[in-house]
Amino acid sequence: MAPLPSDEDIRQVISQCPGCSADTASNCLEEFLPPDPPSSDDSTPSQSSNDRNHQGEADVHEESLKDPCDGLNEDRPWMPKLPSLPVPSTFTKNGPRDPHIFELRELLGAIQAGYSDADGVRHYLGYFNKETLDTNLNADIEGYPAMFYIISTNDVGIIREWIKHGGDPNTTWGPDAFPLIAFSALNDGQSMLQASKTLATLLRFGADPRVIPKAFYDPYCRDLPEGGPVQEELNDIGDDNKRWCTADLRAHLSKALTLTQRYDLYRASKVKPHSGREKELLARQGAGEVLGLHQMIVAQSIATRWLKRKLLVYLALQKKKPLILVFAGPSGHGKTELARRFKDLMSLELQVVNCTILRQDNELFGPRPPYSGYEEGSLLNKFLASKSGERCIVFMDEFEKTSKEIHNTLLLPFQDGEYEDRRNGRIVDCSKTIWILATNKLDDSIHDFCNANEKVLFQSEDEEAQDKLVGKLCRQLQNEFIEQFDAPLAGRISEILPFLVFSPKESPLIVHKALMDFEAEVTRCVRLTLSREEDVYVGNILIRVKNDATVCTTIAREEYDKKTGARSIAQAVERIVQDPLTTLYLKNGDDFDENQPTTHFEINLNVDEEVEVRLVLR
Repeated sequence: MAPLPSDEDIRQVISQCPGCSADTASNCLEEFLPPDPPSSDDSTPSQSSNDRNHQGEADVHEESLKDPCDGLNEDRPWMPKLPSLPVPSTFTKNGPRDPHIFELRELLGAIQAGYSDADGVRHYLGYFNKETLDTNLNADIEGYPAMFYIISTNDVGIIREWIKHGGDPNTTWGPDAFPLIAFSALNDGQSMLQASKTLATLLRFGADPRVIPKAFYDPYCRDLPEGGPVQEELNDIGDDNKRWCTADLRAHLSKALTLTQRYDLYRASKVKPHSGREKELLARQGAGEVLGLHQMIVAQSIATRWLKRKLLVYLALQKKKPLILVFAGPSGHGKTELARRFKDLMSLELQVVNCTILRQDNELFGPRPPYSGYEEGSLLNKFLASKSGERCIVFMDEFEKTSKEIHNTLLLPFQDGEYEDRRNGRIVDCSKTIWILATNKLDDSIHDFCNANEKVLFQSEDEEAQDKLVGKLCRQLQNEFIEQFDAPLAGRISEILPFLVFSPKESPLIVHKALMDFEAEVTRCVRLTLSREEDVYVGNILIRVKNDATVCTTIAREEYDKKTGARSIAQAVERIVQDPLTTLYLKNGDDFDENQPTTHFEINLNVDEEVEVRLVLR
């Protein structure tokens, strides 16, 4: 077994590569570190950073920019400072050395150093009973709850496994009960996307958003003051669970919380508590994460609410017939994203069917014998056969492009939950299959509905009034579905879920998501390889969106198109942010260097209230 790198090696990779964290550093170690350790003078990035940036270059912002990720250089006595645990020399992913002894310190040390991913954690925890897990997963190491070490990895997979096995997302640290979700927001070394995913995961698993003062996230679509919300807005600051939230800390929290995180806190604060029966039902069905369905995609709160309700009924009644759902709505408004994320919530396998190429039934299920190729079968044929009698998901995208022949072929599996394997004639049990048919064929009615009911749908929080209106819409859509796809197929549909256009307060969040995705791409390490196709030229970059609510609202107001949805916003972000940032990056460097320091950019409005990208000199 090769010797493990030292803790210092791991920390050096993390410090020099903004795309790395403790959970990925070991993967980059061999390629990233030079053969001989650099001296302390060589590893200081400030001089090389100034050498690489041309002074006086247009659009260079020379003011000092304090990033939420710069916390290591600040005096923050209230912030948990987790120690670096020793890396166990014999730890492997093969499980514990002794299945009767839970080695929490060794496991956390391996996780902290990147030697155990989500699969490794699940494998390790699977050796122990519930009592042992309950005792250890929330224990303290060096004065800090184990959950704090897990959150510091910024690895959503590991966080999910830890909580699913018993980790407490509402754990706190210290005499003032510093909450885990505050630590996740203020944690060092995160990209915007990492921070957002970590917080959303905690909230999805039941972390209480109310430990954060309400003024930080309600309303969510506004720029927080640099020092935090004013005293008059902090109506709940005196609560016992907010002793940790001092004036100094509020300034840092205000800077750290992004638009998406504020939105997630807001949404979580509005969700009604789930009953014990709902929780137990989903837990026994292996679908516990469905309780956090509303946290999975931006907007579409009505569609996710209806989907959760339908699924609870379906699972509770243990129906022995397929669940057939229609996701109806304009392109780019979350149908495909929700289907893919739904797979993760249900812990099920998903088969995607591209309906744009389907005209004949043999293109869907494969040819029948004796026609050529029947032995191979189609992808869907093989998927259903492999999942016979098991719960799984089939997502049929752009279903309106299919033919009547395809519709007729689906009648039997939709009705009886049986299907004949074209390869061998065996009967496949697909009674537990969840079918999702996505279509934009009913868009006109949905657009008209949104325009006519904008106040109730987008400005009100009255769920009963919203559901009443949507119920009427669904009855109308059912009639239109019959006209478009004929009664035999329409009669087998379990539910039509309408996906509405984005409200004026939701479209800025789509902009912010596009910005987070772009930053996640450019935080990668610059890499020059023997194969030029694998080169990474644009990397080692961190982005700060200053006044993110104003910036994202400005882009959304000017660029969001209801017909193309998120795609119109993605194109705008490419033009307004991606292209100028990449141009500045290329102009302000002499060469590409795998060890180059981090380049910082700020996105804000200029004096003309136009979105502008600025290079920040450090």
